Amino acid sequence: MENPRSGARPVYAEIVVDLEPLAGRTIEFEFVSLAHPLCAEFAAAVAAGLRDELNSQVASRGLSSVFEDAGVRATLTSARSHDVDSSVSAFLAAARLAVGAAVERQRRR
Repeated sequence: MENPRSGARPVYAEIVVDLEPLAGRTIEFEFVSLAHPLCAEFAAAVAAGLRDELNSQVASRGLSSVFEDAGVRATLTSARSHDVDSSVSAFLAAARLAVGAAVERQRRR
């Protein structure tokens, strides 16, 4: 459904990602058994968004300030979508934001 004022389609994507250090300088992904499983298309978007943002964080040294040049395992622990309002682009954006939130949680520890 489009918003008559902006012409923008509403979007909905909700995910939570945990990050943990990993031996070596690799990036791994793990999707745990989710209460609300994602369709393959949204799961692929999450993986792509995580990979892009983690690589960006490595390049900007954001992750190394948290994990001291270790690799990282990103675990998707929660995900929700909406039959009408979810999209691939919403999950790409949500993945990028989730990495930032996970990095901030690690910094506070």
